[in-house]
Amino acid sequence: MNEQQQIPMLPAERPTDEHKQLVTLFSEMEGKQLDFLDQAGKSLIERVAALLAVLFAVIAFGSNFPPKYLVGNVWAKAMVFVVLGFYLLAMGLGLLAIQPRSYNLYRENVTRMRRELDRILTWKKACIWLAGLMFALGTVALAALIVLIIVPV
Repeated sequence: MNEQQQIPMLPAERPTDEHKQLVTLFSEMEGKQLDFLDQAGKSLIERVAALLAVLFAVIAFGSNFPPKYLVGNVWAKAMVFVVLGFYLLAMGLGLLAIQPRSYNLYRENVTRMRRELDRILTWKKACIWLAGLMFALGTVALAALIVLIIVPV
C-alpha cells in the first residue's frame, strides 16, 4: 500500500500591523488600477500629441515645403514616416485602452466577476504597455531624425 505523505501543518501567526498595511496597500492598488490605466492612456495620448506637434514643426520649419534639409536626404524623409508611424500607433493603442466597451456583468457570481475584471485589466495593461513601447520607439526615432537633419548622411 502507498502511504500518503502528510503535509506538515505550520502554526498560524497573527498578522502584524505591517502585514495588515501591506494587505490594505495592495487592496487599494487593485481597486485604483482601472483608473490608473485610464489616466495613463490619456497621459500617453497627450504626450504623443505634443511630440507630433514637434515632428510637424521639424517637417514644416521655414517658408518652403519640404524644407531644404529634407530635400535629397532620403534617410531623414524615411525617418519622418517611421516617427509618424510609431506615434500614431502609440496614440491608437492609448485610445484603445481608454475606449468604453461593454463588459459581462455577473451580479451574483463573484468568480466570474473576478475573471471579467482580470480580463479588463489584462487588456488595458497590454494596450498601455504597447503604447508606451511605441511612444519610446517614436521618441528615439525622432531623436535620430533630428540627428540626421543636423548631421546629413
